[in-house]
Amino acid sequence: MKLRFITVKTLALAAALALLDGCMVGPKYIRPSVATPAAYKEAGDWKVAQPQDAVKRGEWWEIFGDTQLNALVEQINISNQNVRFAEAQFRQARALVQQARAALFPSLTGSAAATRSGTGSSTSSRGGGVANDYNLSLDASWEADVWGRVRSSVALSMAGAQASAADLETARLSAQAELAMDYYQLRVLDAQRQLLDDNAAEFQKSLDLTQNRYASGVAAKVDVVQAQTQLQSTKAQAIDVGVQRAQLEHAIAVL
Repeated sequence: MKLRFITVKTLALAAALALLDGCMVGPKYIRPSVATPAAYKEAGDWKVAQPQDAVKRGEWWEIFGDTQLNALVEQINISNQNVRFAEAQFRQARALVQQARAALFPSLTGSAAATRSGTGSSTSSRGGGVANDYNLSLDASWEADVWGRVRSSVALSMAGAQASAADLETARLSAQAELAMDYYQLRVLDAQRQLLDDNAAEFQKSLDLTQNRYASGVAAKVDVVQAQTQLQSTKAQAIDVGVQRAQLEHAIAVL
């Protein structure tokens, strides 16, 4: 009788603790209201912004009609480490939502076991007996969400998943935009390098002509020096452009 009293007392204490834990759920969040004017003097009529961070932007880079740029952007989703990290966080957030929702439904656990026993020996003339025992057990449990703890957990997980989805699309768009800017800046440097190479070729011809005129006594020494300066300055600019292009090429490789 004393053992039974202790058991009942323990169960009552456990039920009280579970009830207390359920009462710890805070109040429902209510967004505070903010008084905003209908219009501003400078801007006129305006409307409240509606962020759509999780909406995909589409393949906007295809409007440039550059097949090489298209191929590079397609590798963003495959190789960019920031995008892959954001995608992993999004998958984790979705898994947390599924885990939180699972608490709303009953859980069922089961186990099965089989035992085989026998008596006697093979040398005995009468032999022995063999018995097979099979055990199957099922256990179902469900906790009523009286205080809204599970629903609050689901809402929190869903908000986290939405934030992760927005972070993923933002990271993807940022990488795509940075890649497009680096790519076209690289193309601009290619055009500049080609222009400088063409100018260097013309300045080389001008230097050769000036040196011939100086050798013939037609031109002065200062004309030769000026032609050499123009040529060397153009070559130096071409080297600087080549360094900038290499940096952009490495940046694109990192993306």
